[in-house]
Amino acid sequence: MPGHISAETYARAVVSIDRSHPPEGVQAILPLRQSPLGSAGSFLVAADDQNRYWCKPLNNLQSRRVPVTEQIVGRLGRLIGVAVCEPKLVSLAGLDGWEFRPGHSVEAGWAHGSLAVDPALETRSLADRAADDNRRRQAGFFALHDWLIGGDDQWLYDTSADSMYYSHDHGFYLGGPDWTEAGLAQRVDEDARLPEDPSGLDSGELRRLADALDELRHEEIERELSKIPADWPVSDGELAAVVDFSDRRRAPVAGRLRALVP
Repeated sequence: MPGHISAETYARAVVSIDRSHPPEGVQAILPLRQSPLGSAGSFLVAADDQNRYWCKPLNNLQSRRVPVTEQIVGRLGRLIGVAVCEPKLVSLAGLDGWEFRPGHSVEAGWAHGSLAVDPALETRSLADRAADDNRRRQAGFFALHDWLIGGDDQWLYDTSADSMYYSHDHGFYLGGPDWTEAGLAQRVDEDARLPEDPSGLDSGELRRLADALDELRHEEIERELSKIPADWPVSDGELAAVVDFSDRRRAPVAGRLRALVP
């Protein structure tokens, strides 16, 4: 039956998710900018690693599951070398009570953090393919979107670096922030190619991404998803379903990437 995850496979993944260890991340030390007009209400902080992060807390304005999906997609994207804004867990302890948007205050706990790109503008279309190394970088966006079923696609481009593009804002991947195990199972065989013109993408990078998907091990995916904080609103079973979903999609997505090579 298409999209069915066997009991044997499911059980194998469940016992491999281990969130008993303390989460690893950085500490926010200073709020820098309240939320602009984005629907989630992300806000900018300075952290104790000397970097700045756009943060989405559990009490963001979209869904408590948005930070979960953001962490999953960002971490898996980096596993295959996609140019995503680096994901980080950011502790908001000490900033509780600060209003990140009028009427909405920070709650202590872990937030999804996305390494700030500055100066940058947000876009919903992929342009400037010939600039910098965007032929290579944008190939990764095609891979990530198809692999993890992208949605509400948005990218950043660095206005100081020849329009270098980054993938960010992945809260609506996996079918949406409130995805379910059943929903993942139903869509596991779906062709989710990015609805953008693929002409001009770097052929060598398309092949590299396909190879990276083929060579990615189930255990590597489990390891990344085991870094999701245990007190976040997602169960080990749900994370196991994402492991199997992403593992089973690797080969067909790799095939579709190779088909894009002229």
